[in-house]
Formats: sequence, C-alpha cells, structure tokens
Amino acid sequence: MGKLSLLAQLSNLREVVHEMEADLGLAALERKERDILIAFFASSTKDAEHGLVARTEAVRQHPTLSDISQPTFHRALRRLVERGLIKRSEGLPAGTYCIQID
Repeated sequence: MGKLSLLAQLSNLREVVHEMEADLGLAALERKERDILIAFFASSTKDAEHGLVARTEAVRQHPTLSDISQPTFHRALRRLVERGLIKRSEGLPAGTYCIQID
C-alpha cells in the first residue's frame, strides 16, 4: 500500500476518533488529558466493588504516553480527577484510580 493511501486512511481514522471524542464529551480535554484517560481505560481491570480501576504505573507504560514527562502526567491526572473523570477511592492501593465515565 502506498504512503498516500495510508495517509488517507490515517486522515479518515483521525476524523472518526475526533467525532467519537466529541460524542463522549472529551473534546474539551487537552490532548494529553485525552491520551491519559484512554490509557487508563486500556490499562484498566474490572473490580467488583469499584468498577474499572487502573494503576498509574500500568498507565504510564501505555505506548501513547511515552513522550509525556512524569510531571506533565501528574498535572493532567490531577485535572482529570478535578473534572471527575477518574477518582481515588478508599480501599484501593496508592496510585490506583477508578474510571468515572458512564
């Protein structure tokens, strides 16, 4: 497949992703916040009591976050908590968060 064809496919995929982010109400988030939220979901496991949970160590290993520094990650994480998209819950180990997307 030629590079132009791949670029056209990537362009279409980006449009679909943008529309999905808007449909989920994520368009107002900064790109890094969206990437971190998606990495949280990709790294999550189902907990009977807390729903979807993920540990920050696992989230940081996600390939889309390889260029995000530790301080930037934690600032974006704090903003996601402030927006109520993820939260810390009692009874979970340190660094473990619940995903709050319904």
